Amino acid sequence: MAVSTILILALGSNHDQQRHIEEAITNLSRQFKNIRFTSRVWTEPIGIESDKFLNCLAYVNTSHTINQIRRTLRQVEIKCKDTKTLRKKNTVNLDIDILLHGKTVFHEEDWHRDYIIKLLKEIEQ
Repeated sequence: MAVSTILILALGSNHDQQRHIEEAITNLSRQFKNIRFTSRVWTEPIGIESDKFLNCLAYVNTSHTINQIRRTLRQVEIKCKDTKTLRKKNTVNLDIDILLHGKTVFHEEDWHRDYIIKLLKEIEQ
């Protein structure tokens, strides 16, 4: 039997933000039973010139492997028509990053960002 582990994801969009985040929430909810989402926050872009980002976190206990999760997340990004070509133009329809899978921490620098710290507190409650 597969072991269930905590998964925390960071979602962000800087183009048609509300629609893309809603679409991501809908698609992730289909893929992960009992997934929950934090509130959404607007942030200034980091490292690129663009419109503001709309961000939220998602969290769920899952038995999916990291490779299964990565494939699923990429499929959700593709459904939002996120492409490398758009990203080269600083347009991010949807970016989903894995922050935590079990005891494995990803994107360590993101954990220090104010909005991530704020949204993680929602998960802890």
